[in-house]
Amino acid sequence: MGLKKGDLIRFKRSGRYATVMRDEYTHRFMDPEDYDMVDAGLGHAAGVYGSAIDICFTDTLQIRKAYRVILNGFELVSTHES
Repeated sequence: MGLKKGDLIRFKRSGRYATVMRDEYTHRFMDPEDYDMVDAGLGHAAGVYGSAIDICFTDTLQIRKAYRVILNGFELVSTHES
């Protein structure tokens, strides 16, 4: 999708709006099992890499970092042209 800083998105289920605070980036997502792998010396095989964005909800100003784009459930409302 290539989300950019300043884009406005709307979550489909809740109808809430959020502003993208940082351009889309690659993040390593780790589950509890992945930390067990790290402890066992298999850190190189732990986790899943994927696209992420940092967002700020417009209604509460709550900031959420490393929001997983693949699980999106949102749509792009407007894009910020720089």
